Amino acid sequence: MDLQGPLGPPKGKIALERVFERIRRRWEEIPPSLRPLVGISAGIGGLGLVLFLAGLILLLRGAPSAAPTPAPATAGAPVGPVPVRIRVKEVAFSVRPLPVQGGRWPVPAGGGDVAYWMEGTVVNPVFGLPGRPQTRRLVEDLQEGDPIEVEMSAGPVLRFQVVGKQPVQPTDVDILAQQRPGLTLLLTGGEPRWAVIAVPLAQPSAFGEAAARVPIGVPVQVGPVRLTVSGVEARAEGPDIPAESVGVLVRFELDHSGEPPLSLEGAEILLIDASGRRYQPVPLGEISRPAGQVRPGDTFSGVAAFLLPRDRAMGILTWRFNPMPGRLMPVEVEFELPRPTPTPPPEARLQIQIQSAQWSAEEETLVIRGGVGNTGDQPVVVPPEEVELAGPEGQPIPLLDASPALPWTIPAGRTLGFELRFALANREAVVLRIGAARFQIR
Repeated sequence: MDLQGPLGPPKGKIALERVFERIRRRWEEIPPSLRPLVGISAGIGGLGLVLFLAGLILLLRGAPSAAPTPAPATAGAPVGPVPVRIRVKEVAFSVRPLPVQGGRWPVPAGGGDVAYWMEGTVVNPVFGLPGRPQTRRLVEDLQEGDPIEVEMSAGPVLRFQVVGKQPVQPTDVDILAQQRPGLTLLLTGGEPRWAVIAVPLAQPSAFGEAAARVPIGVPVQVGPVRLTVSGVEARAEGPDIPAESVGVLVRFELDHSGEPPLSLEGAEILLIDASGRRYQPVPLGEISRPAGQVRPGDTFSGVAAFLLPRDRAMGILTWRFNPMPGRLMPVEVEFELPRPTPTPPPEARLQIQIQSAQWSAEEETLVIRGGVGNTGDQPVVVPPEEVELAGPEGQPIPLLDASPALPWTIPAGRTLGFELRFALANREAVVLRIGAARFQIR
């Protein structure tokens, strides 16, 4: 090969010319009427190819790297579920986190229906309530056994029970300790500043189990114990029952089939009213608190007595029993106390009979004779205002004399005869009333 001779056209250029020549020939072979349609189709295909290539480039540029660098955590951000709402008895507060700043915890004044959570307190969460008048009344009225519930951002509702309250100073920091599980509720602003102490109640397990509920008379197995609640009783009167209180007796039976003896002092036995307040067993008359041990194979029949305010004994009550708190789920028995038969008024126990009624034109008087019997077991008094005579238009007719004189006292099981003399000028239809009884006399 003569390297110094002239070079021919490049091979790539010759190949490109051949391609264009072939395209020209193909184009000439297409009938002229179809050439516009083919051109439009080619243009659409080219545009689609351009869009595909552009999207592919953007996708490759936006793809994350194989090992992304994690973003640093925000300093001070709470980790895990946090409180979002707290309910104190029937009053609910939304919760806002508030960190301690420079050794102080500046709970804002006022705040509406807002409770402030001391950020970072988990074992013994601390909540602050601004000392508004209505909030102060709520806190000062709290009693042992009142419920407090905390709704978390995730997980079950946490339930607590008030065990006490005490006035505190801003320097009292021992109540904020995180060594014991519980809840502390602080009333800030104003005097006194109250600290309410609550302890946790048994929570449902992670699988969402709840306390088993059975009706009265149905046996149920609770761990090694077979429990039957046989009945309930209400006591409105008694030497150990204060005024405006009701004694509630729950009769139950335990069949112990386990190995170790069962201690009744260690069992959970309580009564819950319709508002959620809890009551512990109390001695009541001849009934003492459930105590002692139930040996394996033995049957124990007992009574648990509770004292409730009269207005709290209405509606559905729940009796809870757990032989091994913290290890077993409790059993609950719901019931309503039987409503006592209303005591009839004293006059309802009276039986009245009219024997005669005589009108005297000369004396212008009406004399009525009869008897009043007391069928009750207590004396009944009939005062003067419970004996009256009314004319046809309802006008009162004066009583001239009563024998025996009013008021009448009718002993239990006895009958009293009477004579009544009224001033009646004209003989006309009248109505005699003695207590709730009425008699028409013509």
